[in-house]
Amino acid sequence: MKRWLLSVALWGAFAWPMMPADAHKPSDSYLTLRVDAERIEGQWDIALRDLEFALGLDADGDGDITWSEVKAKHSEIAAYALSRLRLGPSNAPCPTQVSEHLIDDHSDGAYAVLRFVATCAAAPKALSVDYRLFFDLDPQHRGLLRLEYEGKTRAGIFSTELPEQKFTLSELPRWQQFLDYGNEGVWHIWTGFDHILFLLSLLLPAVLVRSRTHSPGSGLPRQVSA
Repeated sequence: MKRWLLSVALWGAFAWPMMPADAHKPSDSYLTLRVDAERIEGQWDIALRDLEFALGLDADGDGDITWSEVKAKHSEIAAYALSRLRLGPSNAPCPTQVSEHLIDDHSDGAYAVLRFVATCAAAPKALSVDYRLFFDLDPQHRGLLRLEYEGKTRAGIFSTELPEQKFTLSELPRWQQFLDYGNEGVWHIWTGFDHILFLLSLLLPAVLVRSRTHSPGSGLPRQVSA
């Protein structure tokens, strides 16, 4: 099974350069959750082009979103995103607070990066995640989840048809994520290089983990905190 999964992932990596250059890039965000007892640390990468459509980041209307324009909208971005994400059951959600705002470059443009912490009343045995970002604006939007717990990793995909999912933390089979991708349509996942990296990072985390830093300067900085 592991050899087959590796072959499928590597096939996607080599096949991507042969895809048409004008292939449509779907609207996606990348959500990572690390569960440690009652504490959940999260990182949420959201495309600036999607936030511009929802919130209007380009204050001067010149078509160029600058760091200062994004920074001016930090509170609004955090409130907009977190109002569309619930961790924990609906009757007792885990309070969530943004701890850091960053910017990162993906293959399809710049993304706002929200780092946050959620604190649950008790350590969850199963984590409910309700995701509603951009669904009212773009029914084709997908939320790609990476869930980490005690060294195990699980993936999930949120859509208008499946906005809420529950993950049993003691059971995070790696092969299940590929079934999830299959149900959503493998071509949606492999229509962009970031999707391939996301997929491979679940299978080969030690190979793909890397950090990117950049000092503030003109334009949009990479991984720059407020």
